[in-house]
Amino acid sequence: MPARRGRPPLACQVFTFHITLNLRAGEDDDLLRFFVNLPPRRRAAALKAALRAGGMAVMAEAAVEEDELSEAAASLLFG
Repeated sequence: MPARRGRPPLACQVFTFHITLNLRAGEDDDLLRFFVNLPPRRRAAALKAALRAGGMAVMAEAAVEEDELSEAAASLLFG
């Protein structure tokens, strides 16, 4: 019997997120340079590395601040 070919099945649960990112010339030039210089098959790994390097912490703080602002605005408007 021939050996199985291909990658062995993973022992962990895998989550898949499909993300479409639209970047605009003039506004997102730094991000465009980042993605254009990467091979297509390495973009997801580079994005994960960038998020782990600091992007997630900044986004989490911004989300908390936005929630606090929303609550403060709601308390002012609706008593």
